Amino acid sequence: MPKDIAKNIRDLRLAMKITQTQFAELVNLSEDSIGKIERGVSTPTVETLRRIAEGLKITVSELLGEVKPKQMSDQDKAIESFQNYLKTKPPEDIRFIHDIAVKILERKTIK
Repeated sequence: MPKDIAKNIRDLRLAMKITQTQFAELVNLSEDSIGKIERGVSTPTVETLRRIAEGLKITVSELLGEVKPKQMSDQDKAIESFQNYLKTKPPEDIRFIHDIAVKILERKTIK
């Protein structure tokens, strides 16, 4: 696989502030596979590229460098990063985190 595509995958994953392990879970691949793809040692299938692009919230064209990825605001980046983190957690943990966040934010508006 061309090194620039491998670098794109790694750079975009790091921009999302998630580990290879978290990303592997997100796109349903092994951590070893993600590592090999990011190092340019392994060439992913078209289906794997599609899953990686989906996990990175970009198109395959953007992933391949044919189109420049859209710039995201800091708020969108923070939301997306947290959303990706939550995707690695079980539903009961997500509900618990949601409930705590709502309570914290409600307290902030009362003051």
